[in-house]
Amino acid sequence: MRLRRLQLKNHRNYAQLDLSPGAGVNVFIGANGQGKTNLLEAVAMLALSSSPRARRESELVGPVGPGSRIEAAIEDGALTRELAIALDVEGERTKRTIEVDGARRRAFDLPGNFRVTLFWPDDLGLVKAGPELRRRFLNQMLVQVEPGHARALAALRRILEQRNSLLKRIAGGEGGEDTLQAWDQELVKVATEIVDARAKAVSELEPVAARCHRQIAVGERLEIRYIGPPENLAQAVQNSLAEDLRRGTTSIGPHRDDLLVLLDGQDARSFASQGQQRTAVVSLKLAEAALIEARTGERPVLLLDDVLSELDGERRAALLNEVAGGGQVIITSVEAGPFPPELIARAMVWTVEEGRIQACG
Repeated sequence: MRLRRLQLKNHRNYAQLDLSPGAGVNVFIGANGQGKTNLLEAVAMLALSSSPRARRESELVGPVGPGSRIEAAIEDGALTRELAIALDVEGERTKRTIEVDGARRRAFDLPGNFRVTLFWPDDLGLVKAGPELRRRFLNQMLVQVEPGHARALAALRRILEQRNSLLKRIAGGEGGEDTLQAWDQELVKVATEIVDARAKAVSELEPVAARCHRQIAVGERLEIRYIGPPENLAQAVQNSLAEDLRRGTTSIGPHRDDLLVLLDGQDARSFASQGQQRTAVVSLKLAEAALIEARTGERPVLLLDDVLSELDGERRAALLNEVAGGGQVIITSVEAGPFPPELIARAMVWTVEEGRIQACG
């Protein structure tokens, strides 16, 4: 998998960009606030259909006009695809248009056409924060490799909205509990599909993440465990009805799942240092890349934003050795200092300044 060409028009602080990154390691160097993260965000959107970072899509539109556009030429094995995402601000609304080879597509049809593995500093929340970010990690990985997974997630959101609304109405005396039956059946059906996909993926991730972690942090042992709903999901949904009516929300399902991250047998959230947590997250991301490659036969593009900070020299060297082993890598840094000269010598190096990118050398 390779990003051959990227064009941005009025995306964040990029008024205009036309970039052709190299097939191997690409290093983008610039001070904070110059657009390095915005660049990675644009590339990630082509894989995920939406920003993994912005709260509102209007935030992605720059100051030049009321709309923005991301275009890319993608190489996937012997295939070449043209992908585009356009955003148009219309009052309080932002309209998103997605195209694959010039044809309009729905948002849940885009993932799988281009695949990436993304790391940026906010991903430390995979260890430090609550379960929502860990579920998002699994979701963003699976929509790229599991046919129909994006559609299943969209269906789950719709089911939960309808069921929660109905729970509140029943609690308020409008309708009986029997009106929930159809939504309960839909919930169990879609939830089972999502849970099975997550459990299988975690079983594939675990040994690879453990191996990557051993190579980067010699002597440390990483484990991950999927914490899903009860095995008899239909019975659990039925048993939770009284509590669901009291709270007005659905308490059982994959929207409550979690991923437990352990270092040397202890919860990394409570016992690991910042550097250890960062290494654990990087190991999970490298395992994600390996899973995508194993499932699809193509290594995803690695997007690594400020990945080297807070790592000691030994961990930096081991990480760079791991990521530079093959495939396209786009990595950002405030300075070139953390990179060994031999890597810089064979990489394409770029400078980023105020939304402008220039090749070095």
